[in-house]
Amino acid sequence: MLQVFRQGIGSWFVKGFIGLLIFAFVIWGIADVFRNFGTSTLASVGKTQISVEGFRRIFNERLQQLSRQYGRPITPAQAQILGLDRQILGELLSEGALDQKAKSLYLGISDDTLTRRITDDPAFRGPMGIFNHEFFVQILRANGYTEAQYVDTQRRLILRQQLARAFTGETTIPRVLGEAVQRFENEERAIEFVRLGKDQAGQIPPPTPDQLKTYFEEHKAAFRAPEYRKLVLIALTPETLASAIEVSDEDVRQAYEKQIERFRKPERREVDQIPFTNAEEAKAASARIAAGTPFDTIAEEKKLTPKDIALGLVAKSDILDPAIADAAFALAPGKISKPIAGRFVIVILRVKRVEAGSEQPLTAVAATLKNEIALERARRQVLDVHDKIEDERAGGATLAEVAKKLGLKATTIDAIDRSGRKPDGTLIDDLPGRADLLNGAFRAPKAGVETDPVELRNQGGYVWYDVADIMASRERSFEEARDLVEARWRDEETGKKLAALADTIRAKLDSGESFARAAPGIAVERREKLKRGAKSEGLEPGVIARVFATAENKSGVYAAEDGQNRIVYRITTVNIPPFSPTPATMKALTAGMEDDLLGQYVIRLENDLGVSINEAALRSVVGADRN
Repeated sequence: MLQVFRQGIGSWFVKGFIGLLIFAFVIWGIADVFRNFGTSTLASVGKTQISVEGFRRIFNERLQQLSRQYGRPITPAQAQILGLDRQILGELLSEGALDQKAKSLYLGISDDTLTRRITDDPAFRGPMGIFNHEFFVQILRANGYTEAQYVDTQRRLILRQQLARAFTGETTIPRVLGEAVQRFENEERAIEFVRLGKDQAGQIPPPTPDQLKTYFEEHKAAFRAPEYRKLVLIALTPETLASAIEVSDEDVRQAYEKQIERFRKPERREVDQIPFTNAEEAKAASARIAAGTPFDTIAEEKKLTPKDIALGLVAKSDILDPAIADAAFALAPGKISKPIAGRFVIVILRVKRVEAGSEQPLTAVAATLKNEIALERARRQVLDVHDKIEDERAGGATLAEVAKKLGLKATTIDAIDRSGRKPDGTLIDDLPGRADLLNGAFRAPKAGVETDPVELRNQGGYVWYDVADIMASRERSFEEARDLVEARWRDEETGKKLAALADTIRAKLDSGESFARAAPGIAVERREKLKRGAKSEGLEPGVIARVFATAENKSGVYAAEDGQNRIVYRITTVNIPPFSPTPATMKALTAGMEDDLLGQYVIRLENDLGVSINEAALRSVVGADRN
């Protein structure tokens, strides 16, 4: 066959045909090849490129974190309004610029230092409190990293930190800045105030049917029934798997023996010691003690206080000098030793009391150990079960079918809205991966569409969900919403009356009247030493913020978030302390200035290296091109 092609390719007919193909590619097809060139790159700084997929992964992770922070699903469009996309892009460009600078300066880090940095990380410690390589690899897999990728990431991070410390190491805060910030933080105010609530609003006449109907028509959107979705869930965590894992008594016994020190409470002794500079002085003191001179008298003659001679209540391992430790724990309670030659000093010891050691028996800790072993084994199984679930789903199985086949628990929620509430308003408070789960469930375009699992980072697991049904949002009829309409109407009328009363009281206060005359019959409260950002019993943070936005001797009104309750206050005292900066304040200011300096340095690096951004790719990742 190949020989036929070799013979035929030399003919004029074949050459002409190939020429037509080349011409067609030039005119029609080759442009498409080059049109897609570089679409995998979202941005670059110098020679460093930021991939679309790398940016998308970080953007989605931050989006999930933001949703958890706000306690509700945050859409990509909302995150874009908050500037999340530009923030992440700025961080990646800054890191790329610093990486290139570190490389150009030939900065490096030893493998030993890097290894120590990773093995000392508490996140990678197993149940025994030491670095566990298998657990380390599992965590990396769950977060989408290989071991090599993570090590490279840490190496570059440490080098960036070295460069940053070299650049900002000797930052000094100007006195005028420290003084301004210290005064701002430590300014104190005193206020007097009254609270206005439903009692002060007085009687609200009952609404007429026409009033309610009018109010309903004007605010109809507020009374719509929200969209509900029926969900089927499978939560996969070490805890959900651990209950089905059998742990033998022999396994528990072996774990107990390996961790025996964990269950032992060592003997501890309250020890005093008098140090001596030479053996002759120590022998003379020991002879005097044997002849009846009190131990404390010897210490006083050496001008040592009880605090100076006390080692405290210590275990044998707490005494660093082996010779002294052996002697202290061989001495009977209440006895005084002969001179003990330690590595650096000669001492005479006194044991004042002994606290006996103890050991928890296996029977007392067996249940704890069994649970820990089961959890440790479950952590190793999570990824394997994850893969089995994904295989079953790829084969078309529903979550209910998957759960039955693999012996897992499937939970069905008949109706839930975007806030995680049932139709009766009850909050479902045990949703695994709450924010991410609701965000994903309500982004599904229709019921029955396959969805990606939510990663439960804090628990080391996943939750799968199927949207089994969608109950669309709908308008409620007036009769259906009547009770809710009347309640909101009353709240609004109450708010109007309280707002008018608060304005009246404030006007009287500003004219010089006292609270007793401006608000007769209402209890007057006072608060002293209020500070910005600090809590005060019975006052919301918003009240404190309003107080510090009001001039001295002036009054103000704070409206609570419920739209009804009010607080009318007057500033009675403003105290600005003299300049006396605390170490914490200066440390925070120094850190802030270092961040600013480093930011300016990074901007200069980026300008020197050159930055380019593929705006179309960025819009595609954050979904802006679909708006």
